[in-house]
Amino acid sequence: MKIDTTRLLLIGLLVACIGAACTPRPRPGTAAFPKQRAAADELFQRAEKQYAAKSYAEALTLYNDYLVRYPDEPLAPAALMKIGSIHSLLGSPARGRLAYAQLISEYPSSSYRPEAMVEILYSLYRDKEYSEVISRGPDALRMMSLPAQRFRTLAVIGDAYMALDSPPNAVDAYTRAMQMATASEQEVIAAKLKASILRLSPEDAKDLAGREDEGLPMDYLLYQAGMLLAREGRHSEALTLLKAFLRRYPSHERAERAAQAVAEIEKAGPRERLTLGALLPLTGSYQAIGQRALRGLELALSQYNSQGTGPAVRLIVKDTASDPEKTVQALLELDREKVSAVIGPIVHAEAAAPEAQRLGLPMIAIVQKDNVVGIGDYVFRNFITPRAQMRSLAAYVTGKLSITRAVILYPDETYGRTFMGLFRDEFQARGGEILTALAYSPEAVDFAATVKRLLRFAQEVPKEPRPDRAPAKSGDSRRRKTDEKDTELVFDFQAIFIPDEPKKAGMLVPQLAFHDVKNIQLLGTNLWHSEALMKYADPYVQGAIMPDAFFGGSTEPAVVRFVTGFEEAYQEKPGFMEAMAYDTAMMLLETMRRPGVRFRGDIAASLKASDGFPGVTGFSRFDKTGDVEKTLHILQVRGKKFIELE
Repeated sequence: MKIDTTRLLLIGLLVACIGAACTPRPRPGTAAFPKQRAAADELFQRAEKQYAAKSYAEALTLYNDYLVRYPDEPLAPAALMKIGSIHSLLGSPARGRLAYAQLISEYPSSSYRPEAMVEILYSLYRDKEYSEVISRGPDALRMMSLPAQRFRTLAVIGDAYMALDSPPNAVDAYTRAMQMATASEQEVIAAKLKASILRLSPEDAKDLAGREDEGLPMDYLLYQAGMLLAREGRHSEALTLLKAFLRRYPSHERAERAAQAVAEIEKAGPRERLTLGALLPLTGSYQAIGQRALRGLELALSQYNSQGTGPAVRLIVKDTASDPEKTVQALLELDREKVSAVIGPIVHAEAAAPEAQRLGLPMIAIVQKDNVVGIGDYVFRNFITPRAQMRSLAAYVTGKLSITRAVILYPDETYGRTFMGLFRDEFQARGGEILTALAYSPEAVDFAATVKRLLRFAQEVPKEPRPDRAPAKSGDSRRRKTDEKDTELVFDFQAIFIPDEPKKAGMLVPQLAFHDVKNIQLLGTNLWHSEALMKYADPYVQGAIMPDAFFGGSTEPAVVRFVTGFEEAYQEKPGFMEAMAYDTAMMLLETMRRPGVRFRGDIAASLKASDGFPGVTGFSRFDKTGDVEKTLHILQVRGKKFIELE
């Protein structure tokens, strides 16, 4: 067999080339061409000078040129670190993270690798990617060998937990970071640890007290957290932590001081609950509302203290001047005066709420805004909310009146759309059916086109003679007469819900009658609880039903006592704000005299755990977010007045 030597030579050359191509890239410091080292170093130094001069664009070009030309030189990882830094400085943090990630991936033995991971975490934190910081944290810590690197990693993980409102996990991270902090770093991390401890809820404190060591210095943590909370007046949580410390470390060098603190707290405890604070706008744009609320609070304290069932409770009132900054300042003053809980604010509660939570000071805001509650265990809201109105109204009309089909006519603006959606949801949740929801312009005065669209839900039928039947009450029938006396219309719906103010509703309702939409149950919001409704629409609104938080004509004993007491004290009838402030005070007073309620944390926990408070503004209870759930009064227009329905 003849051997083709030329062919063998070509195969040999091909194998040699493939072998050369598959050789791993030399690591930095083992460059294939040492003669290039001087040129590479010179290029890197040029980049460094531009970086030091803050000529970042020029430096970035030079560092990138270095990587392209000398990817295997020792300074390649350093170049990637600077590239990542420049992108962050120039406002492109995502590109910076790509550079750090490239370093970690392509140079696994580089000493810069842990530092690159730390920079990724801090970049993610600055971009508010808090969950991503926490997710990458464990892998990052496994990569770290130096205490300084682990410190920075744990610190940013703690910051991310705080940003996500998870104080217990932040306490864990900061405590671990404290173990690795240098003397200069300890002051900063101690401040963060203190802030996270002050954000602990009573439940968090209990969890912390039962936590195993798990690498944490639990003796240090329990003692420091307990003493800090004691100094801040958070006695309930302080007792939980200090007693856990004494139980677990009875021979500790600080056990005697902890026991002394426990004794001082338990001795001073009963006096802490004798003062309530109030944040009211007694001057400024909302002073009229503030003055009305103050009367309600004063009456509540007077009636409570006159019972003589316990120590008298004192009320400290601070004027918020209708200003957000002064509201926060007034809250801080109440905290320094050691009040047990705060009533208010009535305005700017969103400014005070985070501070009340930080202080561990129970606060019940009397506001309609939704951006107040849900930030922690110490912030509550007591007010009539749109959802409470629609929940009470839907429950009554479906349960008591057996109404199963309704239509909605609503103004096409925020108020109308909000109540339309809530009534629809609550009505349907109880088995009801909304046949249609028709919007009209908020500026409309002629509603004929809207009303006529309801006629598609009617059928004309022969009218049955009813000579002996008394006139039907509103809502008792779904029939209406037509111009022809021997026929009538039967509607597919039983009720019409109109979430609009009295003047506008007073223009719309008569047009329903004009177009023969009669004898249908009319439903409204608490705005209908106004003499203005009858002024504009009587007799067309007879039998109309609406919810409200306060009805001064109620025969309920609590309401009668409140109204009578108010009229005797101030020679006038109370209104909604007086009633809401009165109820809020009574909630706290009733809570504070319960057995076992001694400290601020006890008050907050008891408010949430309560089955509810029967008050003059309805039956109220707080949900897990601190928001109130109310069962409201159901009112009806009858003649020239409103009556309360059972």
